[in-house]
Amino acid sequence: MLTIKERQTYLKKYGFYTGKVDGIEGPLTKKAYLALQKKYFVRKTDIDGIYGLNTDILLVNLHRVKTYTKNFELKEFRCGCKGKYCTGYPEYLSIQMLKNLQATRNWLKRPVSVRSGLRCIRYNAKLKGSSPKSGHLKGKAVDMYSYPKSLTAKGRKQIIAYFKKLPGYYYAYQGTSNMGFSTHLEVKE
Repeated sequence: MLTIKERQTYLKKYGFYTGKVDGIEGPLTKKAYLALQKKYFVRKTDIDGIYGLNTDILLVNLHRVKTYTKNFELKEFRCGCKGKYCTGYPEYLSIQMLKNLQATRNWLKRPVSVRSGLRCIRYNAKLKGSSPKSGHLKGKAVDMYSYPKSLTAKGRKQIIAYFKKLPGYYYAYQGTSNMGFSTHLEVKE
């Protein structure tokens, strides 16, 4: 978990905290936790102003997306359960996955849509053909789409060939029937 000073630093950097970075968890820090939760969590039960594991995952993920990508927003990686089973951010996003996704977007020179990012166990289990060991459960995989390259099997193969050259490559494949024109990209760590 982040130290209080790290929390305050990140919260200040992303516009949630206006106080001094002093390592004291006072009222302004708790107010910032609440503001962060209100912006990203869907379920009211998760919005409590308390800094626990779920809020740590959320803040670390916000920092990682802002630090390692320039064309993506944290909400793009939210679990597809839409708050039914989890906070929306059940796991830490892999830094390598974020770097590789940004590199792929840079290579494509086109917008990339994250069709599936993080997944909680219950949501993943409900998806047809999804593995119980899916990299989505560990923040190591995304299913992405980029027009027009994703529209053809040849284009998706080119995306996979590029992704395979990137550091930490683990696994990639063209979309299955339930994925449409998306491409699954996954890293080891």
